[in-house]
Amino acid sequence: MIDNYIQMKVLFLPLLFLFLPLLPKAQGFAGDYALPVGGGEIFLELQDAGPNQLKGRLADSDGTRYQVHALVDSRGYAKGTLVKSQGGLYFEASLNGDRLVLTIMPAGADNQPDYLNAKDFVLTRQERVRAPIELTQENPTAGTETSRFPEQPALHAGGSWDGIFYGKINEVSTQLAFRHYGNQLSGEIDAGGYKYTLEGAVSGNESWGKVLDPQTQGVMQFSGVLNGDSILVTFFGEQGRFQMQFLREGTKLPASPEALGPAGEWAYAQAPRSGEFAPSSYYLLLLRPNGSYLYGEAQAVRTNPTAKEVERGQWIARDNFILTEYGKMWRKFAAYQLKGNSLFLTFGRGAVQEWKRVD
Repeated sequence: MIDNYIQMKVLFLPLLFLFLPLLPKAQGFAGDYALPVGGGEIFLELQDAGPNQLKGRLADSDGTRYQVHALVDSRGYAKGTLVKSQGGLYFEASLNGDRLVLTIMPAGADNQPDYLNAKDFVLTRQERVRAPIELTQENPTAGTETSRFPEQPALHAGGSWDGIFYGKINEVSTQLAFRHYGNQLSGEIDAGGYKYTLEGAVSGNESWGKVLDPQTQGVMQFSGVLNGDSILVTFFGEQGRFQMQFLREGTKLPASPEALGPAGEWAYAQAPRSGEFAPSSYYLLLLRPNGSYLYGEAQAVRTNPTAKEVERGQWIARDNFILTEYGKMWRKFAAYQLKGNSLFLTFGRGAVQEWKRVD
């Protein structure tokens, strides 16, 4: 649309920037702005890029994208360029409350802004949409569940990657649609209208690949583990990780504690060794329905769950084993058996411990 109004020329290094006085800060411009045009919109994103500097992007209603660079002068006007691969334009912008007056002009014969052929656009500030998936460095702690769906045993042996799955991200109902072809996997996550696209590979019940956030152009990595009608998905990047669980469309949640598998809060009293005169040691194992766990001395787990002596991470239940995440692999923690309010754990050398459910 913008190209229809303004004849473009290829821009060289804009001399305009050399003559603008410096300000301590480019205040007020950072944000998102939009102007509806027909069935589309002109969208402008501005970010602070240092003292009196702005950068960002402009998306035209026809899909054309421009890189934005600007400086703010002493009068509070932003002046800069809109550049794409085949040319560019000059622009000036000023704020009037929540409205941004954007004046766009081509370059003249002297490669300076041609104000005689300028065109004005009035864009309105938009409230920034918060991305529902937020990567964090720490594993979730009590009260910060990423999903309310419990870990379940496989409801259909083997399972299938194809289909619609449901979960919750920060209390937002979320749909995951997967399409499986050969060893390739593609999909889409729709978290209350905020969408991500996934592309990757699959081998058996494991998958991995990339996640694109079209709203920000951000990229994350993901890995997934399929367990019948349940998919445990981990998103990760430089900022940290985020994990949640999805259940296949039509899957009914189990109603009894036994049907939840070993999920729950379990306590174990370890008697002192023979000949020792000391009180018993008490341990807690918290297997949260969201796939995270805490394991360690009871007082530390209760009062300081981030302490070094408290083991924490992610868990899944499969084939009567509790598996915990170790690096990018899953390792067997212990075989388990449920009997009423008791959880019997059998470790590698045959040692059996009876853990009691904590009300």
